[in-house]
Amino acid sequence: MKEKVNYNEISPVYNIRYSVSPLEGVLSFLKNLVGTYSPKKILEIGCGTVHWLRELSNYEVQLFGGDYSIGMLKQASKNPINNIHLFNTDANSLPLRRNRFDLIICINAIHHFSDKKKFVIDSSSLLRNDGIISIIGLDPRDNNVEWSLYKYFARTYQIDLDRFPSFDDISEWMKLSGCDRVEKKLVHTVDNIIRGRDVLEDHFLDKRGASQLALLTDEEYKTGILKIKSDIEKADSEGKEFEFVVKLNFYSITGYKN
Repeated sequence: MKEKVNYNEISPVYNIRYSVSPLEGVLSFLKNLVGTYSPKKILEIGCGTVHWLRELSNYEVQLFGGDYSIGMLKQASKNPINNIHLFNTDANSLPLRRNRFDLIICINAIHHFSDKKKFVIDSSSLLRNDGIISIIGLDPRDNNVEWSLYKYFARTYQIDLDRFPSFDDISEWMKLSGCDRVEKKLVHTVDNIIRGRDVLEDHFLDKRGASQLALLTDEEYKTGILKIKSDIEKADSEGKEFEFVVKLNFYSITGYKN
């Protein structure tokens, strides 16, 4: 992938997303994994500001987080937690020993990695026997997804098709890596309609709020905003209410290694 999001620039506002859309289902799924299998060492790749690791830090577990962005790791380090250990890394060149972790997670991050298949296969080699790898995210090919962002901002849908691996591909890579059981599960749905001018204040419509927008040129972004404003004005003139639809399904693809 030629284009890459500058998360050093985005990092100061990144955590706003969790107050706007906390993805409770993702957290419930993670806690269920930890509660059921009692892993002692958990690794998150693409950990960002360690939002998810913080949520797991009350368990009796050692937590490790790797991220490519120094800016994101600096944000994470502002409020350190004793059992969270951070390191800077490229997801395709992990400086870690094999057979070390009980659980590896990757949440809304795999689409940023240059070689997704290599990441899945290499990560699985870091698991101990009976280890688990779980990748959580979106697939723009999902027929049940409806996101007005794709409608108003040219190229964003194609950007996501180019970046996001399909769930079927992730499942196959896990099987190739030695997972004898792979499960797909819907863990969270964002189903929201933002009405009228409220959409212009939405964090995910900020150019730093969604990676799809961050990858657009300033001119492409401005054009999309103008289209939204035009449709808001048109709806107002017709006595209607403008609607910006957000329906996104977050799935987990989880592989169990024996």
